[in-house]
Amino acid sequence: MIRALSGGNARFDLLSQRDRGFALRLLRETEVWRLRLDRSLSAYCRTPLHRLDTPVLAALRAGAAQLLVLNTPPHAAVAATVEAVTVKRAAGLVNAVLRRLQAEGEPEGGELFEIWSHPRSLVRRGVSEFGRERAEALMEWNNGVPELGGWGPEEKGSGRYLRGYRALPRTGTDPLETAPEGLYVQDESAAIVAESAAQLANGETVLEIGAAPGGKTHHLSSNASYVVSMDSSRRRMDRWRENACRLNWRDALPVVALGEFPPFRRDFGLVLLDAPCTNTGVYRRRFDARWNWSPERLATSVLLQKKLLRAASGLVSPGGILFYSTCSLEEEENRMQVKSFSEEASDFETVSLPAEGELVKDGMICIFPTEHHMDGHFAAAWRRKA
Repeated sequence: MIRALSGGNARFDLLSQRDRGFALRLLRETEVWRLRLDRSLSAYCRTPLHRLDTPVLAALRAGAAQLLVLNTPPHAAVAATVEAVTVKRAAGLVNAVLRRLQAEGEPEGGELFEIWSHPRSLVRRGVSEFGRERAEALMEWNNGVPELGGWGPEEKGSGRYLRGYRALPRTGTDPLETAPEGLYVQDESAAIVAESAAQLANGETVLEIGAAPGGKTHHLSSNASYVVSMDSSRRRMDRWRENACRLNWRDALPVVALGEFPPFRRDFGLVLLDAPCTNTGVYRRRFDARWNWSPERLATSVLLQKKLLRAASGLVSPGGILFYSTCSLEEEENRMQVKSFSEEASDFETVSLPAEGELVKDGMICIFPTEHHMDGHFAAAWRRKA
């Protein structure tokens, strides 16, 4: 099992359900706590970590995660990790480093970005924007294991804010294999944004840009006359097609095309742009996404969002709705993007979104993880003047 994480050939699908669940959890914690683990390992490893072979470093991180995060019995954690390393000399190094870590423990101190294992520049930004206490609470949230749940139009249950949402048990199997029929597995905040858009569809023909793998399609298909689902990734649209078959989306058409150059004319009562973003609202769920963060990536995302908004706005029919959403917490991608578009698009006027009152600020859906206890999401909408 550890060998699969350290670059070996162990077959994940041959593991028992219990071992599969543990392997997935170990993979997650190793990635989430990477900076914290590396700081501890560096204290006991003479060779700089960046000079180690990838399988050896992966094994060290997996062992450290078991010792420091998962509270695996120390002997079992060290023995299983060393056993997974096939090169004798490397196994000796892994054994020595992990035994020192076991005996002497995690070094004291450390900078905030190491303690919470987030990119340094992102931590500085978070403390500046939210204050230290709120930033630390957000990072603690990001490092936690997310709940599972899903939404279905026929579901009679209810989530924190949304009818039709149901919590699902976490097992070692793929949640799609065990989800009740008609349920699309997604966080409640994503379902709230999608359901808000679906209410605005109101029987219109809808174009959704950034549609794959289909979370919003599932909501739109129950309240639109027809849905054109467009995404730039053929691979992601293959997943959309799988979901379409499983969930029986009859009046939905998949299209692979660039959102900046949509192959359509102005003919849609609702255009939904699920914009690519820095994903800072969903780091708890997309546990490896934090390592893609950089100020440069934020700037690139903002520029692309502007292009996509301009292109999407040209496809909205008179009286129709333009709907914009992200899973970001960054003002540049959210409120500032809305302000910029509103100032340049004089033929559009803002629309207040339908959702629970405490989730809506100035007509926009603003979900913050530690305040609303679910993934962070943002949405805003405009109506094209007739």
